Amino acid sequence: MDKRIYDASAERLSRDEIKAMQTRQLTYLLQKVARENEFYRSRWAAAGISIDEITSIESFAAKIPMVEKRDFVEDQAAAPPYGLRHKHALGLHCPLVMSNTSGTSGQGVEIHAQTAAEFNQTGHIYGFHMRWSGLNQGDGVFLTLPITLMSGGRCEFQGADAYGLTVYPVGNYDAVRKLDLMARYRPAALFGTTSYFGHLAAVAGEKASSLGLRALLTGGEGSGFAWLERLEEAWGAKVFDRYGSTQTGNDHMFCCEVGIGSASRPGMLHNIDSMVLTEVIDPATGQPVRDGEVGEIVVTSLYHTDTPLIRCRTRDRGVWHEAGYCSCGRPFAGLEVASISRLDDMKKVKGVNIWPQAVDDVLFAEADVDEYQVILTSDARDADVATLRVMPKRNLSTEDAGQWQRHLSEKVNKRIGITFLVEVLPTGSLARSEYKAKRWQDERSHAQRKV
Repeated sequence: MDKRIYDASAERLSRDEIKAMQTRQLTYLLQKVARENEFYRSRWAAAGISIDEITSIESFAAKIPMVEKRDFVEDQAAAPPYGLRHKHALGLHCPLVMSNTSGTSGQGVEIHAQTAAEFNQTGHIYGFHMRWSGLNQGDGVFLTLPITLMSGGRCEFQGADAYGLTVYPVGNYDAVRKLDLMARYRPAALFGTTSYFGHLAAVAGEKASSLGLRALLTGGEGSGFAWLERLEEAWGAKVFDRYGSTQTGNDHMFCCEVGIGSASRPGMLHNIDSMVLTEVIDPATGQPVRDGEVGEIVVTSLYHTDTPLIRCRTRDRGVWHEAGYCSCGRPFAGLEVASISRLDDMKKVKGVNIWPQAVDDVLFAEADVDEYQVILTSDARDADVATLRVMPKRNLSTEDAGQWQRHLSEKVNKRIGITFLVEVLPTGSLARSEYKAKRWQDERSHAQRKV
């Protein structure tokens, strides 16, 4: 494997040197924020925390309280429209990069700001992604995300442009137009959401693998490993996944040259530890999980000092790995590829906890599955009914559909542990995602209960 180093000053450090760097950055960050940011200063005072007590990453994690979406929304309501946490940055009278969330969680829209100087750091952090993905300056990349007030789209454009790629902002075109432009300009990579690349491949059909792509820069949502493998096969290109959030303002975990790895040993999303401090905790206890365990992702940006983000609960979950997990030898810790999902994605069906990615892995490992949908309903006794609607790549005869239906039912039951009612649909009857996949619909009479 040809190891592609982007920033030797970070990638060739030892793990102890990385932690020492983070501790220095953290000390500076906390002192600056305690002086300048009323939002965090008041929270720390209410918790009885003195910044002088924080002398290590361990004491930081043990003593500094976490924040989350609810806190940001309440802050904005108390000091509209930007909240106290942005008061210092607004007072600098410098250019700000504003973004917001969609508000689909029902808790309201979060507003997030970065100074222009902070946003420029996006170029450096994405440089790891571009370099590790085998892209060179001057290579073409199609940005399939639209550029709006959402952070997704703008941060990717900034990162690719700063690295020196030729960026084609095609996010507002439909799939057919994108494919026509790809045939003309022959980009080296696609940049966008994971599920959308599947939609684009389905529209392209057999010609997808002839368009000359080398890299698929996936991300923006969780996905099963089988789906990532399917994308590589369809496009004839290697997948390099990424992870980030609106709160951090960009992505900060990326696949290295190893890529997604294999189903038996998935690759690693390396956190850029020189720029972002990531913890993975047990959401019930707040304690850090051990290597190979699942927990909630908590992030602190080490370079956002004017618009800080400190110990933010993302409500995303993933499998944590120490730096030694990956064969590349980098000193960065991170998360296992295809292990990330939303904590609230989990469904309890017939008493069994089900993560959608498990169903993804069963179905997309089947070559004839094009798309699927799960609908959860209740019967007359208020018992759960799980219906799996599967669309094949080609229309099947009644006999073949019946055999396939039984086969899929057995496969899903063996992996998940409950029986799904399986319906085989005609081709073209299910819409594919234009942005992020939403394959599950919970229409149960008790769906409002928290599980």
